[in-house]
This record gives sequence, structure tokens and C-alpha cells, in this order.
Amino acid sequence: MLHWWHPPIGRGIRTRFSDDLLWLPFVTAFYVQVTGDWALLDESVGFVVARSLEPGEDEAYVLPVAAAERADLYGHCCRALDRSLTRGAHGLPLMGTGDWNDGMNRVGREGRGESVWLGFFLCKIIDDFIPLCERRGDADRLRRYRAYQSALRVALDDAGWDGDWYRRAYYDDGSPLGSAQNEECRIDALVQAWAVISNAAPRQHAARAMDAVEQHLLSRDAGLIRLLAPPFDRDVHDPGYIKGYVPGIRENGGQYTHAAVWVVQALAELGRRDRAAAYLEMLGPIHHSRGPDEVATYQVEPYVVAADIYGVAPHAGRGGWTWYTGSAAWMYRVGIESILGLRLRDGDTLHLKPHAPDDWPEFKVSWRLPDRETRYEITVRNPNRAAAAVLSLTIDGTPGLVEKGAACIPLRRDGAQHHVEVLLGPNGS
Repeated sequence: MLHWWHPPIGRGIRTRFSDDLLWLPFVTAFYVQVTGDWALLDESVGFVVARSLEPGEDEAYVLPVAAAERADLYGHCCRALDRSLTRGAHGLPLMGTGDWNDGMNRVGREGRGESVWLGFFLCKIIDDFIPLCERRGDADRLRRYRAYQSALRVALDDAGWDGDWYRRAYYDDGSPLGSAQNEECRIDALVQAWAVISNAAPRQHAARAMDAVEQHLLSRDAGLIRLLAPPFDRDVHDPGYIKGYVPGIRENGGQYTHAAVWVVQALAELGRRDRAAAYLEMLGPIHHSRGPDEVATYQVEPYVVAADIYGVAPHAGRGGWTWYTGSAAWMYRVGIESILGLRLRDGDTLHLKPHAPDDWPEFKVSWRLPDRETRYEITVRNPNRAAAAVLSLTIDGTPGLVEKGAACIPLRRDGAQHHVEVLLGPNGS
């Protein structure tokens, strides 16, 4: 698996990053869940091959070539997952030369460092991938994946929990990172958000972890959510090239928007609806460009998402690396799926379970099907300013199904325009 590559020739970097393998099963399970296209798993896909890394070699710029061997997409996903079920001294997955955070490339470069975030990410992927294994009748993998996940959940709440939030990782020497005992990087937003998103943390710990994010990493004045705090600067440990950034810049204590929108998703899923919507608005580029003073601070385009916003004076609030598609895509998904609560299932049912603020009187969505003719015009009303629950659903004037707190809207590709009304109210109504 290449960490990145350069088209059209295809040269890229082979590394020991631990998460690169996992995005394939992550997105495949999501795609099947949304579309119901199970046949995709049978598609035959080739492999590429390049030289292995030498002992002590962290990365190599290589030109891979096509291998003779092929496998179906399900097999590719399973190989990636199988290879990722590692376990270190604390029962957590091995971090390698980085996980989602590229800059932490020396936390586990000796092969013993562990990633708490990777543990939560794996729990989420296994949850989503198990239905694919069940559909294939893959009993051996079902047993192994469930056993690994069960042990991992215990390790996450044992070695991962720090008392008020979750640790980020363990260095090769066993020292914790992202702990209250650290002078730098005492808390990291990424792992707290995924403790919630993965649904792998006990509810009380997940809530306390997000309390800590709001207390230590949120800056309303600067309009940002920092990735970690305090920044790396003089600590004796070397986490990697992240320490080479000036404190408060990029991943080193600034806002990394990709992770900040996951914080919003986590808050929405915890039911902190008012704050989740307010923070998503705060993260938008327009918020940083409201007037001449804000423009002078932000200094980048007001109409595209910035990858990062600097978090320490004298540069606090300045944007960097705009047109960043990873952050933009997740911001869009969190707005649609987590705040408005719209999720497609099996290609033919729209589930609507909003996490909207109580002060929204209503919102409207126009959902167009792939035939480009069929439309669902959806109006979500909140007349009593209490948006905690879906109370009722009508489709073209006929009552519809509300199941597990979600309005279930069956989609018919009939070329017609359908009118949907959803009523929100307090829980228990």
C-alpha cells in the first residue's frame, strides 16, 4: 500500500504507516451500506508489487508494477484487515511510522509504539465490516475479528483511558503520549472524537473526553478547534516531524480542519446538538471572513476550506493550505449526515434523524435521485423549538414509518416529485 503516489507513472512512497491499509475496508463497507451494491465485493482487482523495506528503513520512493495475482475486492479488504490486527504490550494496535497523523512518524518507528486512535478506528471498521463477512459466510474471519475487537475494547478503556480523556498513543519505550502527565500534547482531539464515533468507549468516558476537548482545545475567540495542546516544542521525546513545525502551526497545536469536523460529528452523536451546529458554522471559511479585521487575520480565500488554521499568537486565526479536499469532503458529510441527519441505506431508503439545534424553526432538503427526474422535497419543522426527536413523518400526505428515532423514507424512482414533512419535538413526546 503506497502512502501517496504521483500519476501518471505511479511512483509513490512505501512506508510503515499503520492506517493506510484500513481505508479500503472502511470505505468499501460504507459504500455497500449506502448503495446496497453487494456485487461490488465480487469484482476482480489486481495487485501491485514493489521491493520490501529494509530493516530500519522507514520509507522508500518506488515504482510498483502489476502483479500476476488478482483477488476480488472482498479479498483485498480482508487482507488489509488481517494484516492490521496487531497488538503491542498494552494490547493496542502497533502505530508503525505513523497513523492518521503523518507527523507522528517516530512514535512507533522501532515497532513497539501503539496507537490508541488506531484502536478506535479498527473497532469502527470491524463493526461495519462484520455484515460483509456474514453475507459471505466467512465464519473464520467473523470469529477472529470479533475476538480481536472484544479484547481491543478492554485495552482501549484500560490502557487508553487517562482519567479525564483518552491518551493518544504509547512511544516505543512505553511512555504515554496525550496524557495529563505530559508537558506537551497532553490532550489530542482526534482520539477523543473517534472514541465517540467508533461507539467503542463507555458512554460516561466518551462524554468526559468531549468535555475535555471543549475545555482545552476549543478557542471561540480565534474560531478554531485545536488538534492538540500544548504544542510540541522542547519535550525529550521525539514524536516525529510534527515537532519541526513552529508551535501552533498546522498539526502542532493549530486547527487541523479534517479532525475538527470529526469533533463536530462526535458532539452531534452525543446529543450536544446546539453546540455541534454552532461549531460547524464556526469552522466554515465565511466565519473567518465576516469583516475587515477577520479578513486581515485569516488571509486566505473565504470560499474554500483551509486544511489548517494557526493556533498560537502572533499567527492565531491565520489560515493555511486552502482547497484541501479531505477537510472539505468531511465538512460536507458532517453537515449533511450528522447535523441534518440524512443517511442513505441500501440505495432505496433515506433515514432522517437530525441533530439540529433547538432554535432552528425548520430546514428544507431537496433530494434528487440518480435518474435526475425523481425528487423528494423534504421539510423538517420544529414548531416548539425542541428538536431532540422525530415525532412524525408524512410522505405525499400519507403517514410514514418512524423507527429507532429516524424517519424512514422509501425512495421510488418514478420520475415524480414527492413531498415529505417531518415534525421534530422533545424526547418522550
